[in-house]
Amino acid sequence: MSETVTLNQPSIKQTHRLPFIDWLRGISILLMVIYHFCYDLDLFGYIVTTFGKGPWIPFRYVIVVGFLTLVGVSLVIVHQRRVNWKSLNKRTLQLLIACIFVSGSGYFIAANKITIFGILQFILVASWLALPIINKPKLALIVGIAIFIIGHSVTFPFFNSVWLHWIGMAETKRAALDFVPLFPWLGAVFVGVFLGHWFMSEKGRKLGAFTFNNHPNAVLRKINQTIEKMGQNSLVIYLVHQPIMFGVFYAIEYLY
Repeated sequence: MSETVTLNQPSIKQTHRLPFIDWLRGISILLMVIYHFCYDLDLFGYIVTTFGKGPWIPFRYVIVVGFLTLVGVSLVIVHQRRVNWKSLNKRTLQLLIACIFVSGSGYFIAANKITIFGILQFILVASWLALPIINKPKLALIVGIAIFIIGHSVTFPFFNSVWLHWIGMAETKRAALDFVPLFPWLGAVFVGVFLGHWFMSEKGRKLGAFTFNNHPNAVLRKINQTIEKMGQNSLVIYLVHQPIMFGVFYAIEYLY
């Protein structure tokens, strides 16, 4: 989703990635895997906790805000000069297939909580909605903050409809394994657009080019290289981590 650059390189080439953005995305996907692992532990009876309450609320917020803000940053890096239609169309197709897979697999996990508009569906729609303001960072920041506040403070019964719940601002929410409505979360993407333009500045380019690959401690270097790789393959990790964990837990249940 983002582009890379070699450390200390003075300019960003359109075909490269930003290592620090990949690392941040890797942290977000790692936290998401930890969250889902704890969810599975609770589901299979290894721990007793209540998701959606207590410390799980801020934990999920950190994950979602971080991940979706980086979506906005990456959109700027890819499309700021002009819309890269080849990249956009390819990503759209990948996300469409992934959305079908997630919604379909959700039927076997919890048929009454099928994911209709989860984080992948959200990213697919948000990636297109962000294009009109991709080169208007100040407007993106103002609108993004407004959407985030409205989405957390305003509700209307009109949006309770199953056909409109994906927009957000509903008084009641349908049960779902994953639900990420446009309000308030489109605000995080738009704020990410603003931050993406900062990463295109001189100071931002230096931070974006930062990498742990030269860290003197071999263990820390390897850990951070792994996190960076996770960020580069976040979509694949998102798709496979839950089926793998479910398979392991089911195997344990069957064998023991």
